[in-house]
Amino acid sequence: MDKRFFNLFNLTEEQAITLLDTPQSQIDEEEDSRYIAAAHLVNFPSDRTIQALIRAIQNTDPCLENRIVRRKSVETLGRLRASVALPIIQSCLEDEDCYTVENAAWAIGEIGTQDPQVLEALKQVLDKPEQTYRVVIHTLATLQYQPALERIRRFTESEHGSTASAAIAAVYRLTGDDVQMDRIVEFL
Repeated sequence: MDKRFFNLFNLTEEQAITLLDTPQSQIDEEEDSRYIAAAHLVNFPSDRTIQALIRAIQNTDPCLENRIVRRKSVETLGRLRASVALPIIQSCLEDEDCYTVENAAWAIGEIGTQDPQVLEALKQVLDKPEQTYRVVIHTLATLQYQPALERIRRFTESEHGSTASAAIAAVYRLTGDDVQMDRIVEFL
């Protein structure tokens, strides 16, 4: 992974955690950003960082800025491959914000798991309306979750090319059935 831009903000771990823990209402919009703190913490793979990112996810203030911080915190935990955070990331699969759900699905794939409860919760996202199914399908295939196969098959006929191609590729990965693979070339 290219890490050239990970350390742009010149914050210490302590400064980033303090900023992330600051209530959104106390943030000076021109100078500070909790989002930057959440992103920058990828440079500090410590227990303190992981706990701070988990606290940020647990902050369910509905304002847009906080929702964005929660999404970035989920992503950073995925980048850190913080398996201890899987329970809180799994809970994000039920979030009302489809982008938080998408980031949670991606993070689960980055961390990796064979926990049937986590995988089943991820599979259930395929039944939620208005989600980014492509990411969920890709993660389920990457984790080789066979019980999701029939739900994934439904998406091979999706009107969204990226979703359909992800589902076709997932069916192939899970079964070896390459009957529809020529459709992926059409999408390209």
